[in-house]
Amino acid sequence: MLARSPWQLIGFVFGAIGAAGGLAFAAFALAVIGVSGLEAVRGVATVGGALLVVGWCVAPLIAGGIDTTIGPEQLAPFPMSTRRMMVALAVVGLAGIPGIATTLGALSALLAWGRWPVALLVALVCLPLGVLTCVIASRTVASFSSRGSGRVGNVIALVAFAAIVLAGPIVTGLLGVLSDGSGRLTGERVAAIVEGISWTPVGAIWAVPGELAAGRVGVGLAKLAVGIATLGLLWLLWRRNVLAASASAPRRVTSGRGGRLGWFGVGPTGQVGATWARSTRYWLADPRYSRNLLIVALLPALFGFALGGRVEGALFAFVVVLPAVLLGLVPYADVSYDGTAFASVLATGVTGRADRLGRLLGAATAALPLLVVVAVVTVGFSGRWDLLPAVLGCALGAELAGLGICAISSAYLVIPVPAAGDNIFKRVPGQSFWVGLALMGFTFLAALLVSPAIVLAVLAAFQGSALLSWLALVVGLVIGVGAAAAGVALGGRAFDRTAPELLARIRTTSGY
Repeated sequence: MLARSPWQLIGFVFGAIGAAGGLAFAAFALAVIGVSGLEAVRGVATVGGALLVVGWCVAPLIAGGIDTTIGPEQLAPFPMSTRRMMVALAVVGLAGIPGIATTLGALSALLAWGRWPVALLVALVCLPLGVLTCVIASRTVASFSSRGSGRVGNVIALVAFAAIVLAGPIVTGLLGVLSDGSGRLTGERVAAIVEGISWTPVGAIWAVPGELAAGRVGVGLAKLAVGIATLGLLWLLWRRNVLAASASAPRRVTSGRGGRLGWFGVGPTGQVGATWARSTRYWLADPRYSRNLLIVALLPALFGFALGGRVEGALFAFVVVLPAVLLGLVPYADVSYDGTAFASVLATGVTGRADRLGRLLGAATAALPLLVVVAVVTVGFSGRWDLLPAVLGCALGAELAGLGICAISSAYLVIPVPAAGDNIFKRVPGQSFWVGLALMGFTFLAALLVSPAIVLAVLAAFQGSALLSWLALVVGLVIGVGAAAAGVALGGRAFDRTAPELLARIRTTSGY
């Protein structure tokens, strides 16, 4: 696959270089820590190992999901037992850059345990178990949001995604609870935190060498039992989900109880109305879309945390503008999410302009009301009600401008994406490097289009001018509506030419 895709090869090379640099730094740091005393090594090994396990579960969600080139669905047709299938998937996880880097990084911890022969011998057993725990934990978490797990997996994935977005406030709150009255973490509190982590499923296996080096054999064996039990439980949970994914067909997502038309019974009829209803259904019911709405709802809380809770003033009032820009660009490759169902769209003979307009209206139906609500809330907390028109002008203008850009781009772009019912954070193989560059270009273009409204809004904030604030609203809406109309016209013409080619390219993507 790397030979067929130069951009993937470039990404692989850069990833390998980054991993090598990180490994060199980790090895040097562990060697230095090894001369600092047993408690220091024990604390770093325990906390670092625990963070490594958590990272294997969480970081793939941030980066787009684990690589699922080979998964239970792909291996199900082969005459393999479930155990052999799981072993193969675990080996695949270890063979990638993250797996190799984690293995070498864990083994470099032997440098820190070199002064304690007992710990060194025990680490030769515990460190591989810790690495295996990382891989199995990652596969287990991913399997909970696979096709075989249904809506429960999607709920788990969305909750995890919300936790990632709010990680800063959550960690700060926990540190506040654990610190003393002055807000500082004392040495005793740090030792207590390390001891607590060493008994958790994510930290127990990494703490065993330190316990035996300190002569606490019974405690060390107890933590070894916790680590092995954790690995066994993860294996059983993963096995259950692998069986579900390999033995059951992908579930059909329905709109509710039989006989109900959902949005199709509410919207207008005709090509535009049907496409509008289908797109609205995607945005409100498909987690691949709705997670982006979740971002818009959560980002103001994150910005409020970054500002230290000081939300009074113009800066917090405009928080909604950034997620509005990003939300408008979500459907930049909208046809890709249709999958092979796009064939039914072509079979109906829908025109390009009707398809582009219906998709745009569906996205606007889901996004614009949420942006208005978030804008009112943030402006209310900021106390700058005079800026509400300007904020709405910038946010709604950016959203509509982005949708106009996507009406054109999605008539040309097809990228590998998770299929309907898959893990919403699944990363499928594809041209992620150049697609990322294109998305950066679209973001810059959307910001450039709405920049006149942003300039007026900034002037209104500094001068306290109600007139400029209302002008920003008018200019933002005019630009947004104009960009959306132009996108529908140009994208519709492009769609009429490229639709058969889009379907052919969809059939070759690995997400379906």
